[in-house]
Amino acid sequence: MNIPIQEDRGLTEILKTLIESDTPVSGTLIGEKLGYSRTTVHTKVERLKSEGFKINAASKRGYTLENVPGNLNPTLLNYYSLIYKNPIPIYFYNTVDSTNLQSERLFSNGVSTPFCVIGIKQTRGKGRLGRKWQSESNKNLYASLMFSPNKSPKKLQSFTLWAGIEICRSLKRILPNLPLMVKWPNDLYCRSKKFAGMLTEARIDQDRIQSIIFGFGLNINTDLRTEPKNIRNIATSLKAESKKNLDMNLTTIEMISATVRAYEKCLLNRPSEPLVVAWNELDFLKGKELSLLENGRPLAGIGMGINSEGALQIKIANGALQTVYSGDVTLI
Repeated sequence: MNIPIQEDRGLTEILKTLIESDTPVSGTLIGEKLGYSRTTVHTKVERLKSEGFKINAASKRGYTLENVPGNLNPTLLNYYSLIYKNPIPIYFYNTVDSTNLQSERLFSNGVSTPFCVIGIKQTRGKGRLGRKWQSESNKNLYASLMFSPNKSPKKLQSFTLWAGIEICRSLKRILPNLPLMVKWPNDLYCRSKKFAGMLTEARIDQDRIQSIIFGFGLNINTDLRTEPKNIRNIATSLKAESKKNLDMNLTTIEMISATVRAYEKCLLNRPSEPLVVAWNELDFLKGKELSLLENGRPLAGIGMGINSEGALQIKIANGALQTVYSGDVTLI
């Protein structure tokens, strides 16, 4: 059975104290502030060191935090959640079969929604249409968010689109110089290469959405030079495009917050703008020649955005607009 790494509030509190201190801070002072013995403080500092935090301990001066782990770290995620007021709990796993599957198990066992599941490695990661999702790099983010809206299924139609919009917008704020875009219906692209994929799964009972699992994989700090050529030709990462490492943990909190915003806009009737307008600013397919299979029937044309329901609009050869509600789109 998959066991999450349990949150240690003491680790987070000590880390917060070290991050926010401009000068060395003694174990005695930390203990007095947080209500721990000096021995407990020492034990937890050693635990932080074992997690990859570089902490200098100087005699008669105290502890100084010199560096934090570059990869995903549960304690650092908890710290950022506290500082940036992340609204939902995170269940963190070193290895999980699938973050979507684990989210479903937690929900079935009575865990209250919303919540997020993060896995450093997925052994059975999956993408849209049952495809296998490459998910074995600790430089990337594999996460799922679970909601239980009890709303009409009609609300679900545009949720993945809103999630793509909000995630892309958040990333553009972090990397304003990158041409990040959303490809209908569930991918993020940069310079014609995919760097993220999304998958929404829902359980609907008696015309009500009982649960939504939104899973996504985001290539953050992967060095594409280490990937096979066939992967390099179609995929990229934020590091490969920006030529710099991103803060994995802070980026993760931003992605969680973006997904929650999308959920509130789409499922809780809090849209601040029309979907069509928001999508138009980030539409990767707009004006491009494309093809797809719709119910097994080939269709080709030019991307013309989406309609108010989130369906793809394609101008076909005779000039007419064709509305497509599902399909696997490729560029011609």
